[in-house]
Amino acid sequence: MKKNLMIAFARTLSQVIEETQTIQQGLEPYYTKLREALDQAHLDQIDAANLADIKAEFQDGTERYRSLQERLQQLQAPARFLGKHRSLVTAYTTYVTACQAMTDSVNLGSHQVDQIQFDQAETDQTEAMNRIIRLVQTLMQTQA
Repeated sequence: MKKNLMIAFARTLSQVIEETQTIQQGLEPYYTKLREALDQAHLDQIDAANLADIKAEFQDGTERYRSLQERLQQLQAPARFLGKHRSLVTAYTTYVTACQAMTDSVNLGSHQVDQIQFDQAETDQTEAMNRIIRLVQTLMQTQA
């Protein structure tokens, strides 16, 4: 039973990380377009339809991350990994919250982006993802 739990835990953890990477890759072109426009102060060169597409893609990605977060929360971890698993869920929750903050920084009505909120969300995402990576590496090395 313990071995089966460990196998299921490792498999699900691996799937969540792979799906997270797939979502990130899909969002990268939208993020890059918006980041470059903000860095060059050319947000006005992104028309309303494109900005709406970017926000919609961000929101869709965030919802997909939220689904993975719920999957992590429901995942039964072996006893020796409970603490690390809780930390992983917390880090992933922080990541999802930061993704939502980035999405919310885009205001379609005024055709503006709250750059302070956007930049903070970007920092929070990076920090959370670094923590997620460290925790997953620790969990996977420990189970080997």
